[in-house]
Amino acid sequence: MHSAGGDKPYEETAPTALTMVMSPQEGADEQVDWDAMRRAWGVDFPSDYIAFMGTYGAGGIDDALSVLAPETNTQPPDGPGFGSMTGETAIMRQIWESEGGPDGVVAGPNHVLAWGVSCGADILGWLTIDENPNKWPVIVWERHGWPHWKVYDCGMTEFLRRLFTKGFDECPLSDASLWGKLTPHFLHWREEQRRWESGIDPYTGEPNPYFGMEFD
Repeated sequence: MHSAGGDKPYEETAPTALTMVMSPQEGADEQVDWDAMRRAWGVDFPSDYIAFMGTYGAGGIDDALSVLAPETNTQPPDGPGFGSMTGETAIMRQIWESEGGPDGVVAGPNHVLAWGVSCGADILGWLTIDENPNKWPVIVWERHGWPHWKVYDCGMTEFLRRLFTKGFDECPLSDASLWGKLTPHFLHWREEQRRWESGIDPYTGEPNPYFGMEFD
């Protein structure tokens, strides 16, 4: 396990520390009904993730990592399910079942819950082995890494902060676009969608050369 240091619950690493690195300017309160999510998923969610959803919401970071919001329908989708917490969690659990979980972890595949996905097809989640969600470590299935599974002894917002500030021994993701990124750019999914629909690349501000084109 990659240690974050200290024995404090992860939410005590204040999510506001992340805002010092990544501006929440283009985020939006996701207005999540956490009681409904608690009933749907059968667990509470970590405090830092709840704070992230209230400050940033779901969306993309420099088109390299997507942070997912929970849904009340937790049934695995019929199709691949990419890009949703339900779908990515189902994929993460299927991988665990087929290739085994991380070394040294005595738990089953139902103890992972996805919260993000990278442009390198990595899946980021929590290892839900503690009754207190504020003590859940981050678990990453790194598609192009070895071993594929890695567990980080920190919460979700601290994981992101350390990714941006090179706070790990090595990049925890297959793609290094956000590794040491001094000014990561978060964009709420609604604003991202609005920009695409207006013919603008959401992250570069340049015209989308494929806007209006039809593909067979």
